[in-house]
Formats: sequence, C-alpha cells, structure tokens
Amino acid sequence: MFEDQTFEEIMDRMLNRISADIDTREGSVIYNALAPAAAELAKSYIWLDTVLELVFSDTAQGEFLDRRATEAGIERTAATKAVRAAEFTEGITIPVGSRFFVDNLYFQYTADGTLECETAGEAGNANISGQNLLSLDTIPGLQKAIVKEILIPGREEEDDDSLRARYFTRVRREAVSANKEHYKQWAEEVDGVGKAKIFPLWNGDGTVKIVVTNANLEPASDILISKVKNYIDPEPGQGEGQAPIGAFVTVESAVWKEIEISAEVLPEVNSSIEQVKKEIESGVLNLFKKMAFEDNVIRLSQINNIVYNSPSVSDYADIKINGLAENLVLSDVEIPKLGQVNIIEQTR
Repeated sequence: MFEDQTFEEIMDRMLNRISADIDTREGSVIYNALAPAAAELAKSYIWLDTVLELVFSDTAQGEFLDRRATEAGIERTAATKAVRAAEFTEGITIPVGSRFFVDNLYFQYTADGTLECETAGEAGNANISGQNLLSLDTIPGLQKAIVKEILIPGREEEDDDSLRARYFTRVRREAVSANKEHYKQWAEEVDGVGKAKIFPLWNGDGTVKIVVTNANLEPASDILISKVKNYIDPEPGQGEGQAPIGAFVTVESAVWKEIEISAEVLPEVNSSIEQVKKEIESGVLNLFKKMAFEDNVIRLSQINNIVYNSPSVSDYADIKINGLAENLVLSDVEIPKLGQVNIIEQTR
C-alpha cells in the first residue's frame, strides 16, 4: 500500500517545498538537514505496511493471528505429549507418577497404565520401542521395564496455516449447530487426533459415525478413540458431551490400505537404483500424507509425476499401483500405507 513512499520520493517532495534560490543539491546544507527525517519517514511507512498485514486474518502471523482468532473463541492448539505403552515385571504395582528415563526422554506412569512423555511435541515419538527404561524411583520388585509402541503421538504446537483455517471455518459459520463440519471440528480438537471423517445417519436416525486418524495420520489407538468418544458423546444420546441430545456417536479408527508401487527405471549417470528408490519412496510418502481423508483416489498420473520429477531418474516405464496400471480407489475409511516399492533397473 505504501510501496511508493521511498526515501527518494519523500526527499523529492520535501525539496520541492524549498525556495528555488536555495541550494538543494545532494550534500548541501538543506539536503543534509532533511535527509535524516526523510529516512525515518520512509521507515515508518514500511512499518505501516507491516502493521496492516498483521491486522487482517488472512495475512496475520504469530501472536497477532492468536489475538484475531481469540475474538472468535479459538485458541492455538498447544503442543501435546506422546503416550506410549510399556511392559513391566509381571505382578508388581507401578505407582502413578513414577518416572522413567530412556534416550534423553523422561516419562511418567499414568493411571491408565501408559507412559506419558514429559516433553511436549514430537520428541516422544522417537524410535525407542523395545528399549529398556531406567526407573528414577525405587519400585520394589521391578526387574523389567521396557518402552513399547506409541498409543497417542505427540504433536507440535499448531502452525499459523492450521489456526487460520480453523478461524475461517468458525467465522464463516461452516461448523455450526452440530452439522458435519461441527462434528469434524470437535473430533480434531482432541489431543492426538490428526484428521476426522464424519458419516451422518450411518445406522439410522440420530446416529453419527466418526472415523479418526492419530496426529501422524495413522490408524488411531483404542485409547485415542476412547478420548474422542468421551469428549463428544460420553453418555449416548444424553447430550453430556459436545454432541446434542439425541445424537448417538460411534468412533472408529481409520484403517490402513497397503499400496505397492512398481516401475522400470533408467537411473541418471552416477546415480544408483537405491537412490532412485529412496527418492520415489519419499515422494509417495509425502503424497499419501496429503491424501489422508482428503482424497480417496490414488492416481497413476500422481505416481508418474513423482517418478518423472525424481532427480536420479533418467527415464521410466511400466508404472503400476498394486500390480495394475490404473488408478486405485480407497474406501471411505482407508488411508494409504506405502508397502513394497519395486524398482526394476532398465539397461542402457
């Protein structure tokens, strides 16, 4: 808006106000007297431009977007802590609150028999399954303590794009009066939930089915499913949670659909078939993350583009998805999981 308010433009306007019989050339007394003020004014216009960007929700960032979202009753989702299963010596009682240490991470034992990472965010999602835990408390009879799989992944603090999308959903009244978007919003508010898909009237009047993924866009654990159910509809039909009276909510996990990709590839000179495979796997994984509950068709053209744009690929042919050279349609509750990537090297 103020792009034309440069130092030179401001100086020209100032100097044009000076009498013609006074020397206004660069380096003159009057020029040197006005230049500092013009520089400060130019800086002020730059700040004014920035302030206007921070005022409106489509361009606001950080704390300014937080303040705008608060006006609509929305707060940025804080980082959440990972929850993991654990295995202990059979028959002993682990006091709630007992602390354990492994791989620079601290965990606390919870009332539901799981371990909660003390560090919020994705740190607790580390690949530590099967490692021995060091108890920081004296627990009689404890001889075995092993950290197991992730039950609820930790998630970093919500970014600006996600918060902005939720803000627009609220102010545009897309989620209101327990409509589909409202149920989706409720489900995705639960710590550890990534995405949710809503199926109204799935089993008759008043019934709603919610299918969720965890924060890593993977199938949800039983503990996470229970959290979503208790938040939205703890007492079926009674309106004790977010759902209105008369609504009977069922919560289920998304399910994996294993996808195999195959192709014949001619690597670039000085590139190996292993490099090619790694690049293709990375591209397909990114595609699958974006697709989860957003698009239920894996298109052959998308896989073609990934292979074509891989830096280590010189030429390619015969790309297939699950053995067929055609699009693959997922069911409403399926999310894609990359299985085998079979790359056959073409000869030159």
